[in-house]
Amino acid sequence: MRLYQLFPEPVYISNLERKLTKEELKTVDEYKKETYKNEGNITSNDTYVLENKTLKNLKEDLTTKVKEYFNKIICTSNSIIPYITQSWINYTETNQFHHRHSHSNSYISGVFYIDAQREVDSITFCKPKADETIKLHVTEYNPFNSTTFRCPVETGNVFLFPSRLTHGVDRKKGTNTRISLSFNVFFKGTIGDNLKLTELVL
Repeated sequence: MRLYQLFPEPVYISNLERKLTKEELKTVDEYKKETYKNEGNITSNDTYVLENKTLKNLKEDLTTKVKEYFNKIICTSNSIIPYITQSWINYTETNQFHHRHSHSNSYISGVFYIDAQREVDSITFCKPKADETIKLHVTEYNPFNSTTFRCPVETGNVFLFPSRLTHGVDRKKGTNTRISLSFNVFFKGTIGDNLKLTELVL
């Protein structure tokens, strides 16, 4: 028997490979003073946090990860430059959660974990079009019959994935404050073909 995993959704997982500086951590703490209630947790009022001059180096580090994603996963010959658009910080306390959602007007999305404990923190991804009309009892889950996949996360992790991919955070366990910096990515340049009338300059 042969079994192929056709058209998988890529979820890139890496690490920042450095600790945040005292100045960067201080900025993260300052943002917690000005937040709004999201569905299940709280989010910074500022939705362009990576434009903060104290987070300049962090933005450069995350952009490097984004470029690696494009080079190793997208593998395009189009003359495009990916860049981070919006960025914001989520704070999740015990028994809080983050509702399942996807990101519009974005090509890929990312999460950088500023404070997370692998034993109690995770992110859950959902299978596209998982609302099946016929549902059978599953005795052993695999990539073909699963509708969700939960990934443990820890401080320093960087996740990148297609913005269309639904994701969320289950109700939080543990006593730590889970802090994550989320961001969206688009690109500049030219795609399509002039002669085929599909050219688009971004």
